[in-house]
Amino acid sequence: MKKTVTQFSFLVLLGLTLGISCKPKEKEEPIEEIEDVAVITNNLPQDVLPSCVVDSLTFNSWFASGKATENGVVNPANSVTFGHKDNCDFYKWSQQMFLWITSPSPVSGKTVFESPIFYTVSTEFGNNERKLIPHTPGTILSAMPTLEKSFQVDSNDSEEGQATGDALMSQDSAMVYYITMVNDVYAEFLSAVNDGKMSGKQFPTTQQELDSIVNYANGKGIKLPDANALAIEIKTSWVEASTIDASELSNYIVIDATIPTYDKTPTKWTILDQSVKTKLALLGVHIVGSTAGHPEMVWSTFEHQKTAPALSYSYLDKNNSLRHVGANTGSDWILNSNANDTVNINISHMKFKADSIYANFAGAPENNTVSPSNSSRTKPWGVANAGVPNPENASVAASNSQVISINNSVFSQLVGNDVRKHYFFIGSTWTDSGLPPTGVSYSPTNSGSGVAIGTSQLANSTMETYIQNGTTYSEKNGSCFTCHHDYSPAGPSNDPNYLSHVYGDIMRWKKSISGKKQ
Repeated sequence: MKKTVTQFSFLVLLGLTLGISCKPKEKEEPIEEIEDVAVITNNLPQDVLPSCVVDSLTFNSWFASGKATENGVVNPANSVTFGHKDNCDFYKWSQQMFLWITSPSPVSGKTVFESPIFYTVSTEFGNNERKLIPHTPGTILSAMPTLEKSFQVDSNDSEEGQATGDALMSQDSAMVYYITMVNDVYAEFLSAVNDGKMSGKQFPTTQQELDSIVNYANGKGIKLPDANALAIEIKTSWVEASTIDASELSNYIVIDATIPTYDKTPTKWTILDQSVKTKLALLGVHIVGSTAGHPEMVWSTFEHQKTAPALSYSYLDKNNSLRHVGANTGSDWILNSNANDTVNINISHMKFKADSIYANFAGAPENNTVSPSNSSRTKPWGVANAGVPNPENASVAASNSQVISINNSVFSQLVGNDVRKHYFFIGSTWTDSGLPPTGVSYSPTNSGSGVAIGTSQLANSTMETYIQNGTTYSEKNGSCFTCHHDYSPAGPSNDPNYLSHVYGDIMRWKKSISGKKQ
C-alpha cells in the first residue's frame, strides 16, 4: 500500500490543479430551491421517492432470529448467490453487511468485527510486511492515527487511515484512529494462494472457489461459520468515547481498545513506545467485499450522523419532483465546529511521517499547529452535484434518492433504540459486469468498461477527508478505484495485489513465516 499511496498522493495534487480544470464541465442540472421540504428525520428527508426499499419479509430474514430485534444479530449477505439486477441490490447487500459486522457476536458477546471471524491487520514492518492478528478471547483491539509504518517491529497496531498520509483530529482535539480488518475467508484465501492451493488471480466469487477455501481451512481444523460472506475487508475510524457528550454516547458503537501516547509540542506529536487502554466510539466504516460476478469487489461506506455536516444536495420526492436540501448548519459536529462556513473546509492541518504527526509541511496554513480542521461531506451521497453518476440514474437527484430511500427503509424497520439507526449508508461503487477497474468514474463521456458506477464519486469524511474533490465531478480522482486499481502498463486487472492495499503486505509476511522465497 505504501507504494500506491505515494503515487496516489501525487496524483491527487496533480489532479486537483490540472485534471479538473482541463476537463469540460458537465452541464449542471437545474436546482430548484423549495422552502417546504418535508420533515427531516435522522437528517434525512422523509418525502423522498421510495426508489430503493427493503420489504419487511426480506428485512426480517436478515436477522438470525427471523425477526428484527433491537440490536439483534444479523446474518451476512450471501455473496455467493448475490443477484444484482440494479443499483438497489448492491445497496441492500451493503446495508445487510453493515448490520452484520456491527451485530453482537453469538461467540464473543462483542461485535462481529471484534469476534474470531475477523483479524486485525497490523501496520507495516520489516520488508513492507503486515501480519494478521487473531481476535482471540480477551483480545483488545489496537488503533492508530494515520500511520504508514509501525514504530516497533512486533506492533499489534492497525494500519493507516487517511489515503493521503494526513492525520485527522476531532473538534475536541482528540485524534481520529483507525483499525483495518479482514475476515476469515479473506485470510484463508490468501493462505491457500500462498500454499499454492489456489491461483489467486482474483478474489473468490463462486461456490467452487469458496468450497476450495473452506476445504483448505477445514484441513487445518479451521471452521468458517459465515463463509457465504466471501472475502471481506473493512476499515473503521474511531474517536475517544470520553470526548462524546455523555447524553449521546449510547448512540455510538463503542469498543475497548488501546491507543498510543504522545510527546506533544504545538507543531509536532511524537508517538511514544507505549499505549493506554480506552474506549473508542465508531465514526465511519468502509466495507469492501467480493460477490458473485464482482471480483473487483463492492466498495461501500457508512458514517455516524454526527460526524460531519453535509453540503447541499438534491433529491426526488414521492411525486417525482425535484427537491433541494440546504447545507447542514451548527457547531455540534465531531469534525466541524462551524458548519455555516462551507468554504474553508477540508483543509489539512497535519501530516504523518516516521513516528510523528506534524504541522509544518508544504501547503500548510500559516502559523499552523497540530489542531482540528473543519470537515464536511462535500458529496453527501457519493455523487457530484451535477451530471449523470451511473447508467441507471438519469440525474444526481435520482441517485441521491435511491440512497436516501434505503436509509429511510432500514431505519424505519430497526427496532427500538437500535444503535445502528445512527449510522448513514453513504453509498456503494463497483464496475459494470465486474470488469477490472480503470480508476475512472462514470459519466456519459466516460462510460467504457471498468469505470466506477453506482455512487461513483464515493468518499468517507473520516478516511478521504481531504480528497473529496469538492462538489464537482472528477474523472480520475473521485472514485474508490482511483487508488484501488492496477497502475501497471499491462492495463486493468482484478489482481488482489492491486485492489487491496494490504494483500501484498500480508502475503509477504505469510511467505516469510512459511519459509518461502519472496
